[in-house]
This record gives sequence, C-alpha cells and structure tokens, in this order.
Amino acid sequence: MSSMEERLAKLEYHMELLLKQINMDRFPFDALVVQHNIGREDVRQLMSICERLSIEMEKQKAEGFVTFAPLLTEFHHKLHHELPLEKTIHAMKSQGMYESLMDAFLKLLIKKK
Repeated sequence: MSSMEERLAKLEYHMELLLKQINMDRFPFDALVVQHNIGREDVRQLMSICERLSIEMEKQKAEGFVTFAPLLTEFHHKLHHELPLEKTIHAMKSQGMYESLMDAFLKLLIKKK
C-alpha cells in the first residue's frame, strides 16, 4: 500500500471515530452528510435548491396554495441519491435549516403514511 493510500485510510478511520463523537441531536444534518460521504459541492447544491424552493413556497403561499407536493417531488428528485428523503428532511429541520420548507415537507410525508 502506498503512502498516499495509507494516509487516506487513516483519515477515513479518523473520520469514523470523529463521527461517533458528533452530537447527533445538535447537528443531525452534518452527521448525515458525513455518514453518507456527501461532498461540499453536493451540499452547496442542496442548499441552493432549498433556497429556491423556499422562495417558491412563499410565493405559492401568497397566491393561496395550501399544499406543496410538487415542491417535495422536486426536492426528492434533486436530493443526492445517497441521502434518504425523510431522514434528510428531519435532520435539516432539527438543525434549523429551511424550517418552514421542511415543516411543509414533513406534513406531506405524514399524509402519505
């Protein structure tokens, strides 16, 4: 094994150890990102999608919409394939990210059950 491979293996092991120490209650989304090995650019894209969907939801609310199923569908389709939908929504809400949007998504998911 090359020196670079050894260093990478050690870093991966250290990340596993650090992940165990993350306060999952305080930073559930961050922990989810690390657990599923999601990169910075993928997270940035997700935040951009959430920002756009939040703005769209507010516009739709102003127009009298009461359900946001198409926004949830879009979110689901654009969510990184490694991130589980419901767990991601709960984690983002718990971490205080796009709370209004995540609340709307959670209501839709509860109705589906």
